[in-house]
Amino acid sequence: MDIGKHLRRYMAREGVSEAEVMETLGADPGRFEELESGELALGVSDLLKLATLLKTDLPALLHGKEYRERKAIKTAVADRVVVRNERALDYESLAPSYVGRSMEPFLVTIYRRDDAEVEVSRHDGEEFLFITEGTLKIVVDGEAHILEEGDSFYFDSSLPHSVNAVTEKVVLVSSIYKGESMVHRTRGRRMKAIIEAAKLLTRRNIVVISPDKTAISAINIAIEEEIIDKAYLVGKRAWIEERCDGELRFPAAYEYVEVAAEGDDFEPAAARAGVAIIRKGLGHMIMKGKVNTNAFLKAILNRNEGIGTGRRLSLVGIFEVPGVDRLLMLTDPGINPELFVGDDVASGVDIVRNAIDVARSLGVARPKVALLDANEVPTDSIPTTVFERNLSEMVWEDADVAGPLSYDLALYDTFVKAKGITGDPVAGKADILVVPYIATGNILYKSWAMTMGAEVANVVLGASAPIILTSRSDSDIVKFLTICASALYSRWLEEKSS
Repeated sequence: MDIGKHLRRYMAREGVSEAEVMETLGADPGRFEELESGELALGVSDLLKLATLLKTDLPALLHGKEYRERKAIKTAVADRVVVRNERALDYESLAPSYVGRSMEPFLVTIYRRDDAEVEVSRHDGEEFLFITEGTLKIVVDGEAHILEEGDSFYFDSSLPHSVNAVTEKVVLVSSIYKGESMVHRTRGRRMKAIIEAAKLLTRRNIVVISPDKTAISAINIAIEEEIIDKAYLVGKRAWIEERCDGELRFPAAYEYVEVAAEGDDFEPAAARAGVAIIRKGLGHMIMKGKVNTNAFLKAILNRNEGIGTGRRLSLVGIFEVPGVDRLLMLTDPGINPELFVGDDVASGVDIVRNAIDVARSLGVARPKVALLDANEVPTDSIPTTVFERNLSEMVWEDADVAGPLSYDLALYDTFVKAKGITGDPVAGKADILVVPYIATGNILYKSWAMTMGAEVANVVLGASAPIILTSRSDSDIVKFLTICASALYSRWLEEKSS
């Protein structure tokens, strides 16, 4: 991904040196010219690191346009982006740098093939075609239409449709109206960056155990937004089709995995079948549908056939909180009753480690972790403060960990200065808040999400793939952001292991 022509602009604005850029990327300082020329290969997590360092967003690095710059965009011939290149179809995006667009304009070249090879498509929205060269056959909901050069065609793209060239080749302009993009519906600039980053990935595959309408609705949005390629729907197909009637809008993207077990054996068998797909490397994330949570997690953590890594599972909430100039990660507001098991300080390491990994997958080069408690002074009368001090004194090679810290001292520099605290790399700058008890985390989570209106994504970690646990009360935005964050984390795991 070539960011060189825009990089200097944002470096100058923020006063960032070449050495700082290369240090953030963990690359040799002498390779800056390769970065600037586009010769140095960057992953999505690298782009997120640079966006964080330069206090900007991905469209700024990729196209020189920040989110607030939505007025008018010219796309020269050289600026077109080939977004799909197949044997019979070539697509070029005609507005690649317009951030969060609701329409997708393409220049499309279609080559003639046998009708038996033509794929049937179906997606939400409306579509307009204008033929500039050749003769096209388009079939919409079973009705065929022949379009000649100069003809135009407008149709409801939620109906099944297919196209084929009658002549050797057809060239057309296509504009697809998708409705309001999730980038537009998302308020926070940093959450928008998560969406844009997920869109840059190779599309992910998701495994859903006994899906219900809630799960399918979330997946459909991710398919429309080009985050998800394939969804493995694990369970009984007849039940899924009955339960999700009206929501199964992308049949080409669904692969049914039939589970024969009946009665009390069904849910454990379905969970095991889904985990097996992840173990084969076919899925990148696993999602709970209408299945008991205990059966779901038991299959994940099975010693011989699961996808556990030996770490404790933990939930990390990713927030964009009003008034805070960075993403905040909160753990654990939903799974572990306590940070420390008994008096074992080392038992808290996994929860901290999981949160650090999420932060790094979102571009935080060296996360700052605050171990929250009632105050910053360890005291035997509050044992967790002593445990937190001991935990913070362990060796953390890729993060700064401090504790105990009170909430105000973790987040706000003004309170840090008022208390006269100096030399603490975390105080006032925390990216991650680790709570001692689930009740504390749950209250803080709901305060941010419900009272402050903060946008949130949730990822469950500790397995070899991210785990998605959504609630019926979660909004479409929360579900979609959760899938985006899980997609980024899954890609980060791949990069880490390669």
